[in-house]
Amino acid sequence: MGDAAIRFFSPNLVTVCVDQMKDGDYSGELWHQYATRPVTFRGAMELLFRMEDLFDEWNFPQRSTQCRSFKQLPEKQDRTPNFKRGKKMNLHNVQDKRGKQGTFIVQVQYRQNSSWQGQVIWAEENKREHFRSALELMKLMDSALSGEAESASDSEAQAS
Repeated sequence: MGDAAIRFFSPNLVTVCVDQMKDGDYSGELWHQYATRPVTFRGAMELLFRMEDLFDEWNFPQRSTQCRSFKQLPEKQDRTPNFKRGKKMNLHNVQDKRGKQGTFIVQVQYRQNSSWQGQVIWAEENKREHFRSALELMKLMDSALSGEAESASDSEAQAS
């Protein structure tokens, strides 16, 4: 994976493996270092919700604002981050996974202003970018995936 991955360590790393692209949306698996099985997602919105659920479960990074809802949400009792409560981390669950269409290693450093801030590595190109919101993260991933799709189409056209 290169130099970027070696220096990229955090208790909340998530690897997004995109396996299929259809109609501008994508599906695949989400890997993290506290589980041996992936979390599947069928669409970008479901990916964001699943990642947000993981961050809430880990309580890391902590929210700076309370989630608003039309329904009353149950309040969690224990605010100690899960990685401090004895969960074992296994970085191989994050670093060794690959998606068929693309792979992104995401580190959300902060959850401020009701969004995410952090950095993402596009593993196939070993490129690192910072993002200031979940929307910007999705745009970075979309641009990488559409670039891959365009370059694959170009190589097929040149082969014909």
